[in-house]
Amino acid sequence: MELEDLRRRFTPAIDEILDRCKVTEEMFDKERFQIFIATIWGNAVLEPERSGLNEGQLELLHDFLNEELQRHVGKGTTITSSYEFIIGKRGDESLTRLQITQRHREFLYHFARLILGREVELP
Repeated sequence: MELEDLRRRFTPAIDEILDRCKVTEEMFDKERFQIFIATIWGNAVLEPERSGLNEGQLELLHDFLNEELQRHVGKGTTITSSYEFIIGKRGDESLTRLQITQRHREFLYHFARLILGREVELP
């Protein structure tokens, strides 16, 4: 599978996420989008086959998700920076605002530990 094939396959899911992140026609919740993408990445790494991928295709998904983050959140935004955001004060406030469950928070923090390579404590 090439990156372009992956784009065609996953763009409808990204479009649905973008719709769910709209506050109004002009406003978009970038923080919610980052949380969605971080969740997708964690799930894909845990069980790539559930996303219709094999382990070797995870790098392509990583590149695609980084492109989408930069397109919709801002230049320089990546999966890694999204996990940095999630474990920070603003990220914690967003998780609370979005009523993210404790189990989902633990999942995100687990992947933050793996990706960032350091211990991360739940607030």
